[in-house]
Amino acid sequence: MAGQPVEAHFTEDVTLPDGRRIRVSAYPDGSIRFHVDGPPYVLTEAYLTGAPGKNQAIMKISPGKQGSSASYNYVEWLESKKQD
Repeated sequence: MAGQPVEAHFTEDVTLPDGRRIRVSAYPDGSIRFHVDGPPYVLTEAYLTGAPGKNQAIMKISPGKQGSSASYNYVEWLESKKQD
């Protein structure tokens, strides 16, 4: 029915070593949704039609601001947490 959200038929929560949480939800139409704590993130890698030579999609997001060096921002954030 139009306008009504489709409920996920599978949901899995993962807690990363640094405390951030990820929730992966799969839906009956084949779509997948990712909820990630600690934004902002930058999409740094995407093989949505399949990785070269493999039948799998790969996506990588990195902490950071758009247009910035994502890994540097994350390291900077970690260092600031140690000083607090």
